[in-house]
Amino acid sequence: MRMGFFAPMLLALPLAAAAQTNGELWEITSQMNIPGMPAGMGAQTQRVCQGADPAQNATRDKERQDCKVTDVKQTATRTTVTMTCPQGRAVIDQTYNAARTEFKGAMRFSGKDGEMTMNMSGRKLGACNLQEASREREEKMAAMKKQIDARMAAGAAAQKREADRQIKECAAAVERMEFSRLGVYGECYKKKSDAQCKSTLDVMHRMSPAIGKACNARVAEFCKRYQTQEGFLKTKGDETVAQSCGVSTASIKAAQCPRAAQSGSLAFLGAFCPEESKPIAQEHCAGRDYTSKLGGKYAQFCQSYLANADFERAGGSQPQAAPARQGSAADQVKQGIGQGLNKLKGLFGR
Repeated sequence: MRMGFFAPMLLALPLAAAAQTNGELWEITSQMNIPGMPAGMGAQTQRVCQGADPAQNATRDKERQDCKVTDVKQTATRTTVTMTCPQGRAVIDQTYNAARTEFKGAMRFSGKDGEMTMNMSGRKLGACNLQEASREREEKMAAMKKQIDARMAAGAAAQKREADRQIKECAAAVERMEFSRLGVYGECYKKKSDAQCKSTLDVMHRMSPAIGKACNARVAEFCKRYQTQEGFLKTKGDETVAQSCGVSTASIKAAQCPRAAQSGSLAFLGAFCPEESKPIAQEHCAGRDYTSKLGGKYAQFCQSYLANADFERAGGSQPQAAPARQGSAADQVKQGIGQGLNKLKGLFGR
């Protein structure tokens, strides 16, 4: 919807043909309501010079020279003008008091780009010179159009910056496997028929289709990576992510644990695969060799394995914790090792 068509409307409505000189000075307050316009942006109060011919007033602007007045109705207390323009159809309706010193009215426009309503009220102040008012009006119209164009350009630039930021955020979500950074596109990925999700996504799409297109593609990529060993590890097998992606952690483990055992992926095995990990843990997470080195290739694997409560249940018994006691740093290290060995005994049934 072009703002230029509406910007001069308030100034143009009461103004008569330039050939006239005597007119009436009115103070008119208007409020434009256009979808997407910030609240209060379209409010203005101005003084304008009014002529006698409403049809001539309605079409004399450069922005509306191609408009055609299709109907004019005028009584002592009401004037209605209907116009058909390339942009759409406009109806101007003003109702006056008996003395014709005040009026209230509205201009309603409907076109292919949407709808707009401008509510108006005015009061008569006195006489004015129409030719002089016409010159002043042209200057005001040019300044108003320039101001509105600048605001629209600034708004478009701000919208593009926000779109670029959100698109980058969705890309970073996949790169770092951080599901929360996908925002509503992640939360609603498998719930697009949900009423709240549908409403939110519709609003987001109207604001910027580019964000939705980019972020929906990133969510699909995220969910695909989530089902790999690397992605599952980075998300720590988050069940809420699985639900959002329409899969289950159990199915991913069932698919990836045998592959991890075959490829020797210790990190994945130690974190998620109790059955496949048990033989490795029996060999490398106990005994003199492990406790003397306190680390090495299997350190992280053993820590993950021992810390996983699900694995304890899979092993068939709960570990017996050694009683806590105070002592030297060396004693505390020995105590930690003893607790690890006791846990392993419980896990392996020794």
